Amino acid sequence: MDTTSSTRVADGLCDTSDTRYANFWYQHTDTLVYPAIGAAVALAAGSFLRPSGTGVYDRGVPDSGGTVQRGGLGNSRPDSGGSTGS
Repeated sequence: MDTTSSTRVADGLCDTSDTRYANFWYQHTDTLVYPAIGAAVALAAGSFLRPSGTGVYDRGVPDSGGTVQRGGLGNSRPDSGGSTGS
């Protein structure tokens, strides 16, 4: 997310050293709707602390936002689990 506007940015921007972009993690649930790129991020819905565990993925939420099915952010990964986002 862009910390100056609290909006979602493209996944690729999260790999830069630009301090205005910060990782923001969402806890994955079946009903969570992720924001589209440019949309406001609901700060109360996630955390800046990266979750630990083997089922953590940080890419793949559609640019247009929406829900993500269990299984690895739209990919058919059977080992996907608890947390996703960036």
